[in-house]
This record gives sequence, structure tokens and C-alpha cells, in this order.
Amino acid sequence: MTAREQATVSVFVVTNQMQAQPGRQKELVALLRRFATTMHAEPGGVHYSVHRPIGDDSGPLTVIQAYASVKAFQDHGDWMRTRVPELASLLAAAPTPPVLLEQVALSGHVRETFGIQLLGV
Repeated sequence: MTAREQATVSVFVVTNQMQAQPGRQKELVALLRRFATTMHAEPGGVHYSVHRPIGDDSGPLTVIQAYASVKAFQDHGDWMRTRVPELASLLAAAPTPPVLLEQVALSGHVRETFGIQLLGV
């Protein structure tokens, strides 16, 4: 492993997709904004963003989250369980199940990770 790979702390990334009920996209984005604010305050929360297809304001939303550890993801899941009914009330169908991903080392370049760069490498 190179010095750059050793200096990068890997994170665990979670993705899932959801489709708002017709006419409820703004409400869903507002709810996800609240979720992001909470996640940003969690000690193991590294990244939370929401994306939509270009040119399709009512298309499915993709949520990308990153956590410092599997435990941080599990802790967030514990918090999230109580919010599922509110989220579900805005969705046209059940969201895709979250997929927890671990990073595969490539060259160690900073742009290959959501990780934290240490030692100024």
C-alpha cells in the first residue's frame, strides 16, 4: 500500500433511490434536507447529498451518504427507523433498500474517496 493509500481513511458509502408521490417532490426534498442536517451533526456522518436526473424535476431522487464506520451507519439507521412513516407518506413506492458499500483501493488518489486525508499527503 502506498503512503497516499495509508493516509486515506476509508468511509462507508450508502446509496438509495426514492420517488415522490406526484406533486410532493418539494415536500420530500424539504424532509431530506432535515435528515441531512441531523446526519451532518452525527459524529460518524461524513457526507449526505441528494441528486435528481438532469432536466427532470419530478424524477427519482438518489441519496448518497457516507459514514466513518459501519457502526455510524447503524446508529443513523436507529435514528431513521422512527422517521420512516413520515418519509413513506411522501413516496410513490417503497425506496430502494439502502446499499452499504465499502471502498475498493485503486491508486490512492484523493479523488477516489470520500475519505479524510491525513498527514497532508
